[in-house]
Amino acid sequence: MIYEDNRDWPSYNDRLVRRGWFYLHTDFLEQWDEELRAMNKGKNGRPYIYPNTFIQFCGLMYAFLHLPYRQLEGYLQALSGFIPGLRSADYTTL
Repeated sequence: MIYEDNRDWPSYNDRLVRRGWFYLHTDFLEQWDEELRAMNKGKNGRPYIYPNTFIQFCGLMYAFLHLPYRQLEGYLQALSGFIPGLRSADYTTL
């Protein structure tokens, strides 16, 4: 008995390639100011300067890229050059 390979190789290859896709959503930038206003409303003390969604975004970058915080700071600085409105945070904030 001879094995006949019936796989659709182009489709199979595309699925394997898509496993490596990394979705970089920056939707939080559209709500940056509104989210900060809501977070700081009625707050005593120093106001927040980064919204929670930005911190979550940084947490995802940290987890996916396995970067130490100082390198993550550099990554965010470089990324802010490509994404208008993205503000970078220092490693102590992260």
